[in-house]
Amino acid sequence: MLDVFCITAALMVGTAGLPHVIVRFFTVPKVRDARQSAGWALLFISLLYLTAPAVGSMARLNLTQTIQMGAVGAPAGNLAYAERPDWFRTWEATGLLEFDDLNGDGRIQYYNDQNSDFVQQASGFGWNGNELRVDADIMVLANPEIARLPQWVIALVAAGGIAAALSTAAGLLLVISAAVSHDLLKGVFAPNISERKELMAGRISAAIAICIAGFLGYYPPAFVAQVVAFAFGLAAASLFPVIFLGIFSKRINKQGAIAGMLTGLAFTYGYIEYFKGLFLPWAGAPWSENIAANWLFGISPEGIGAVGMCLNFVVAVLVSRMTPPPSAEVRDLVETIRYPRATGTASAV
Repeated sequence: MLDVFCITAALMVGTAGLPHVIVRFFTVPKVRDARQSAGWALLFISLLYLTAPAVGSMARLNLTQTIQMGAVGAPAGNLAYAERPDWFRTWEATGLLEFDDLNGDGRIQYYNDQNSDFVQQASGFGWNGNELRVDADIMVLANPEIARLPQWVIALVAAGGIAAALSTAAGLLLVISAAVSHDLLKGVFAPNISERKELMAGRISAAIAICIAGFLGYYPPAFVAQVVAFAFGLAAASLFPVIFLGIFSKRINKQGAIAGMLTGLAFTYGYIEYFKGLFLPWAGAPWSENIAANWLFGISPEGIGAVGMCLNFVVAVLVSRMTPPPSAEVRDLVETIRYPRATGTASAV
């Protein structure tokens, strides 16, 4: 229960800290418009989060029932490989769906639990385990085909996935290019850089980000749902506490914000890397040790962002209290961001 709570909290809080979500609110002139936009966004995001587990469970059931056309208690009742449907052939050609006839009966055995009584009994036929490997990444697009829905529904699902990916990528590229060219390069390393060079730096950083994203998309470090959970957890542990404290506390300063972000980010990424070995498998725990008994308080890497968020809060507050408060200029800047001005007067309604 604690693990599920932390995963849910990391997803929820991480959504509030995602940079491509935050940047949208700077496009409205009034605080009320920003609040309404956030409210609608949270409504649809909550619908997505509540619907996704149900859709995933029904997709799994749909696939299992399609393969197990006969009685579950007998191998002869399963779908014959020669009679596999068109969707099976389509995804088999991509290599994301593979069939290995372990017992040589020409039929597809696919079960949810490899430790079930039936699988143990079936081992007497000369095989042990499932004969079908399904890449979980294909289920979103394959499920409409498995359910024999019209072609236009399949096209709509594919178009929706592409649109969502492009929209998210556009927002993230905007944030990455602006952070590197304006905040980092012009704000820290080269304050006197020209606008033309700043624009060029933004384009170069966006191109590099595209190359890295393309490489990781072609060679994903983990299952897509896990990668998304990790990303939300990292956002929750690094960005959200600073944003929250920047709104509700005038005592938080630069030193506290940086220390909190580094602490939350390092702890969360280190925990994920140690148990999952996404990029440094040699530096983490053996794969056999990635079990709940070895997790901190039983919290999985997918939910550890909630703990990193708490550490971020604690470190940011303590360091801010131990260092000088922010200047009056910074406090005035924060107030200006809180209440955007359209005509020189704060608009708080």
